[in-house]
Amino acid sequence: MRILLTALLTLCLSASGKAQSDYFFPGAGDWDPAIPTPERFLGYPVGDRHTRHDRLVAYFRELDRLSDRVTVETLGYTFEHREQIAAVFTSPAHHGRIEEIRKTHLASQTSSTGGSSSIPLVIHLGYNVHGNEPSSSEAAMLTAYYLTASRSPETLSWLDGMVITMDPVINPDGRDRHTHWANMHRAEPPVADPLDREHNEVWPGGRFNHYWFDLNRDWFPAVFPETRNRIRFFHKWRPYVQTDHHEMGSQSTFYFDPGEDASNNPIVPDYLYGTIYPLFSKYFVQGADRLGSMYFTREQYDKLYPGYGSSYINFYGGAGFLFEQASSRGHVQETSTVPITFAFTIRNQAMASLMTVRASFREKASLMEMRRRFHEQVRTERKASVVRGYVYGDAADPSRTAAFTEMLRLHEIEVKTLGETMVAEGRRFEAGNACFVPVDQENLLMVRSIFEKDIPYRDSSFYDASTWSLVHAYGLPHAALRAVPGKLNPIAPTVSPAAPARSGYAYVFAVTDYQAHRAIHILQQCGALVQSAFRPFRAVVDGAARDFGYGSVVLPVQLQRIPPDSLHALVRKASLATGIPIHALATGRSHDGIDMGSGYVRTLRKPEVAMVIGTGLAATEAGEAWHLLDQRLGMPVSKLDVTTLSRADLARYNTILLPGGVHASLDRNFTERLRAWVQNGGTLITLKTASEWAIRNGFTKERLLPVDSARGQSPRQPYDQAVNIEGAKAMGGSIFRADLDTTHPIGFGYTSRTISVYRNGLTFLMPSTNPYSTVAQYAADPLVGGYVHPSVLKKVRSSAAVLVGAEGAGRVVLFSDDPNFRGTWYGTNRMFLNAVFFGSQMGVRSVQGEE
Repeated sequence: MRILLTALLTLCLSASGKAQSDYFFPGAGDWDPAIPTPERFLGYPVGDRHTRHDRLVAYFRELDRLSDRVTVETLGYTFEHREQIAAVFTSPAHHGRIEEIRKTHLASQTSSTGGSSSIPLVIHLGYNVHGNEPSSSEAAMLTAYYLTASRSPETLSWLDGMVITMDPVINPDGRDRHTHWANMHRAEPPVADPLDREHNEVWPGGRFNHYWFDLNRDWFPAVFPETRNRIRFFHKWRPYVQTDHHEMGSQSTFYFDPGEDASNNPIVPDYLYGTIYPLFSKYFVQGADRLGSMYFTREQYDKLYPGYGSSYINFYGGAGFLFEQASSRGHVQETSTVPITFAFTIRNQAMASLMTVRASFREKASLMEMRRRFHEQVRTERKASVVRGYVYGDAADPSRTAAFTEMLRLHEIEVKTLGETMVAEGRRFEAGNACFVPVDQENLLMVRSIFEKDIPYRDSSFYDASTWSLVHAYGLPHAALRAVPGKLNPIAPTVSPAAPARSGYAYVFAVTDYQAHRAIHILQQCGALVQSAFRPFRAVVDGAARDFGYGSVVLPVQLQRIPPDSLHALVRKASLATGIPIHALATGRSHDGIDMGSGYVRTLRKPEVAMVIGTGLAATEAGEAWHLLDQRLGMPVSKLDVTTLSRADLARYNTILLPGGVHASLDRNFTERLRAWVQNGGTLITLKTASEWAIRNGFTKERLLPVDSARGQSPRQPYDQAVNIEGAKAMGGSIFRADLDTTHPIGFGYTSRTISVYRNGLTFLMPSTNPYSTVAQYAADPLVGGYVHPSVLKKVRSSAAVLVGAEGAGRVVLFSDDPNFRGTWYGTNRMFLNAVFFGSQMGVRSVQGEE
């Protein structure tokens, strides 16, 4: 029976272009014959195969060439140099004055009416943020065709009354990875067996971008160019509505908003949740019922986190809509009912797109009321807030401060430079090196989301993170102020440090700046011998005494293999590339502390890094480490797939990274070779469950927190509450307080022992029996922000966040969680970088010169 159904569905998909239009747009009416359908342009019916990104872009360019209803612009390019485009659909008359419309639209946003009825309504349609959820980009082509070719009175009224912007492929690199997979395994006749290779991508799959990041979490941290490009486009237009189209498991149906009521963000005005979502839902119900599609609402998905494509707009007075379609994960796949075809998934997405356009046009007054109420609430909060703003900055780390400021300004948050030094909440903020973010500004909700560590929750189960304070992620000193500082200045361009003077003895620089590791890499890559001071000292620089803390870099001139002039040129290059001041020393005698010839000044081994990747391992954790070393440092990393480990000569590397996940693919032979490699001097860095694997396989004597075996029998609970009760015990993502040993190489460059650590895993490490090996330990009262179940919080309290176990001539660095989370945790990925660069010198020396 399943074979017959599959054959019939395949036959249907081979029908004529008119039949395709009837299938996707039943009863839609009159079409302009001058505008090619996607099928006519591509040469195959939509849904018959997966469309490559370049062909999809070409179709939009063809619509732009043929029609005066649409223009296409380039937003930028991905890491794999695929073009990001956006299309703008409106009437020819509106296109003739599009810039005037855009500026008028933006100017009317904060008015007492929430906009103007005489200005075209701006909405945005966004597709395919997860590359292996491809139906939506195919639907984007169909929607673009509909808006360009339809001559129905309703479509013409839409174009007269709206400006419809569209991002047809948010994740081009991931999409093409999946498209290639699906097409290369496509069969004739198609194979619907869920175990067929077509439906089961190999690691890492097409979901992620080039660096294996989930771009649907990146709207808030804004790490990647794809995201930054689309955020700029968002603020260029500030739409009233934004859609975000996804896919889910093949056994599901179709989801649209409203979502679960308890998972709405409480700082967003309730008119969105209580009025707009139910109102639009009626249109989606109408469209789905007409197609006979099964669907569900008010379950599972949340609007808490500001970093989703369907939630980011909510913090700027708009309405974000999420659509989740059961996936065919290929061209046709069996389900528990009937096979689901690629064309069917596309049809639901196209329906949702057009229903969004229809609802937006008809409910313009409600959308304007939504925006009016939003800004009214913001104005009320701006006046009533006891907190008048936030000050932040680290004079010892201008690079990290500047990165945070850049992120704020990308989100169009008002920022000023502190014009006078001040002390707040026991912290010193220096004029010129700290910034102030006022509460009294239009984008207050985003300010609150970035600085506040917690929000009130109505539920204890979370689809994703339960806290997302970016100021904690960046690890920046900050304080809430009850008064606006007296002197504030505009943000000034970054000023490069003075070029290092020539030295005949040594050069030195502190490692407190975030760019320190990049500077070390540049120096080592070009052949310099780099040393590090494992004790602080005070040296005379430019006639004045200056303090240099733990880990400060020393470059002795006479010990180099490169000539002094070449070293000076290299030092200037490193300083210019990183913005770090590098100082010339005339003598090895320090004003205070160790001298330059001390045994505590140790030569750093140039990292030769490999990372184990592949089936079972966490792609996001691997991608975060890869991106950090690759993009921020320019350091090559050898990615060793689990299938090739038997051929790997581990002696080629001195540092190996092992991400979390499931490690069943690491066989006994590799495990024994890796253990021997550590004993012979290698540095093994493990994240999350990889730390558990290392402990269980005897790589270190460190221990896991024992399982609580003293628990009694749990009381009986209603069966239908199991998901909620057990889900509350998961670690969705919370921020914790830890104490860091800043004298340990893992802590080099930190200026405070108290750090914020993000946790979303359940790996718990026992503090070491070695008094020097527990480098970071969670506080007895560790929770900074977010939800955590009491039983889990009990385990976190006073457990180890980072352990370093010396094993033979090597060492194992165990992280209980992921210090590089989402490429955003500048505050903890310094520990990871320290493990990479200082790993070779992490032995405990009882006396100077001995180990």
